[in-house]
Amino acid sequence: MKKCFFSIFLIAATLFLGCNQTNINFNNKLLDHDISEDSIINIFIEPYTKQIIGSDLNIRLAYSSKKYSKKDGELNSTLSNLFADATFKVCNPIYNKISNENIDVVLLNMGGIRSIISKGEISKKTAFELMPFENQVLLLKLKGDIIMEMVEYLIREKKSHPIYGLQIQLDQNYNLKNLNVNGNELDLNSFYNVATTDYLLKGGDNMNFFAKNSKTFDLEIKMRDVLIKYFQSIDTLILRTDKRFFKNE
Repeated sequence: MKKCFFSIFLIAATLFLGCNQTNINFNNKLLDHDISEDSIINIFIEPYTKQIIGSDLNIRLAYSSKKYSKKDGELNSTLSNLFADATFKVCNPIYNKISNENIDVVLLNMGGIRSIISKGEISKKTAFELMPFENQVLLLKLKGDIIMEMVEYLIREKKSHPIYGLQIQLDQNYNLKNLNVNGNELDLNSFYNVATTDYLLKGGDNMNFFAKNSKTFDLEIKMRDVLIKYFQSIDTLILRTDKRFFKNE
């Protein structure tokens, strides 16, 4: 029940912050110690409940045959791989159209994934739960030596941050053993097209290397909308961990 309250509260808050033209009529209600915590949340979300239930947020986009989490792998997880792969699939055609180039690397942050995907139907509501923030997807031009800084950061972090395009192999002591970009050796003097978010460009999660970019493109799409478009493009969601970032056993 509390998860349900939180999900509706989260979506309601997002709608409230992002939709200035929504007309909602509130009635004054006295909050005192006789009202439980859940009742207070109910009072806040009451004006939005019918709007959410009656909207297209609950319309089926895809189906998941199992539960997926950002914590089901050590250095890459099913949900982190979803975020990275969906970003490439949805955003690469956008960037290719304006530049005639392709995205080489995607790097997002594990902390930006705010929920799980449960077994069952996937809807826009799922995307709101996964990504409640208004993060915008950007394309940055980064030189190869900055990509190396990125890899060193990932090795220090030892987290399943969403990555695409990098193949990072570590030895048993977490030392770098092998590194490729889309199957090719990293060239420290070449420039690479890296997709990330405005939050990370500003130094979120201490990813300060993004500030060293030589050029920035706004792809004019939010991370949440990337997920929605990706879900709309599939029927059944099948995710797995792989060898994009792994340690030898």
